[in-house]
Amino acid sequence: MRILLVDDESRLLDSTRRAIRVERPGWAVFTACSGEEALQVIQDREIDVLVTDMLMPGMDGAALLRRVRQLSPGTVRLILSGHAGRDLIQSCEASFHQFLGKPVDPDAFIQLLGTFEVAPEDLKTVNARRLVAGLEQVPSLPSLYAELAHLLTEPDPSLEVVCRIVQRDLGMASKVLKLANSCYISSERKVNDLRQALDLLSLDVLKQAIQVHGTLEVAQDLHPSGLDLAGLWEHSAAVGRAAATLAEAEGQGLGVASACYSAGLLHDLGRAVLAGESELAYQGCLDLVQAEHRPLPLVELEAYGTDHAAVGAELLHLWGLDPALCRAVASHHGPRSATTGDFLSQAVQMGDAWCSQSLQGNPFSDGLGVDLPNPSNSFQRWAAILDGAHLNPLPSHL
Repeated sequence: MRILLVDDESRLLDSTRRAIRVERPGWAVFTACSGEEALQVIQDREIDVLVTDMLMPGMDGAALLRRVRQLSPGTVRLILSGHAGRDLIQSCEASFHQFLGKPVDPDAFIQLLGTFEVAPEDLKTVNARRLVAGLEQVPSLPSLYAELAHLLTEPDPSLEVVCRIVQRDLGMASKVLKLANSCYISSERKVNDLRQALDLLSLDVLKQAIQVHGTLEVAQDLHPSGLDLAGLWEHSAAVGRAAATLAEAEGQGLGVASACYSAGLLHDLGRAVLAGESELAYQGCLDLVQAEHRPLPLVELEAYGTDHAAVGAELLHLWGLDPALCRAVASHHGPRSATTGDFLSQAVQMGDAWCSQSLQGNPFSDGLGVDLPNPSNSFQRWAAILDGAHLNPLPSHL
């Protein structure tokens, strides 16, 4: 793995480089004392991970991050800074993946860097990162974005109402979780609960985030490459409700139920990313699924070298979300068995399977079928729980 450290403090650069080389001698570590020098390094060689300070003479970290995202979109971009203000960080939030505050524990820092190392033979992850590392954000539905933007102009907006809107939109939900898991907001454990995430963000931070979000991109075309984003948003929320219902029924507690909802809401995040990919028409994948009755992940794998589960999970991983939530997104295709995996992954698998059981009526089925014939399988019992909960598994317009 090739790492570039950027900081105007040369002694800090040297000590960090030495620490990394001792622990991971196989990594190539480059250093630069300015943004201009860093750009020259990136132009000369491929860099896997960039770690930059924010406040530097000349080109600051924010400007560097924006340039690197354009020049080398596949590079993972991290901020390591102790003095940057929230306004500066917020202004370039779309250009970095994670923010780390100084001082940082060297062992934890190296461990974090290690999570970005991908084996060359893991082509699904390699191709997923190629698709998502340069992504600024996930689009929002115009109606939900406008509703939230209007609400935040009120003198004392209701946090409950804000939360209900965010819980219906993949774009804003993923942004809120990314910000809440940035250590400049909180150094606590990973946050999966959208309500807790909103509690951590001040209204000023949320307002600025939503304002930046709107100036970047809102999904004006609700059918990019043929994908019905409005329907996908509803399907994703239905999977989240189903997964949370299972957690509540099994007495898992409010925290697990909230995490189940978030994972279910974000499980198909990769579909929105692939649908916005300009290189290949996602509509072609959907047409093949319908014409040949082939599973969507296999068709995506042939077209992109990866599938939407891997794409969504990799994006959330780069943004620093809980590894358990990332695993649930990555594994939501299956196996359709409650005998393997953690509860979060099992609940999302079941929620997606149950919401997709009407294969002809639900265009958001993965086409993998639903393996629920065995009464001894606890998924059969979970299906009965969801059937009795009177949830609507289909988007409202179907």
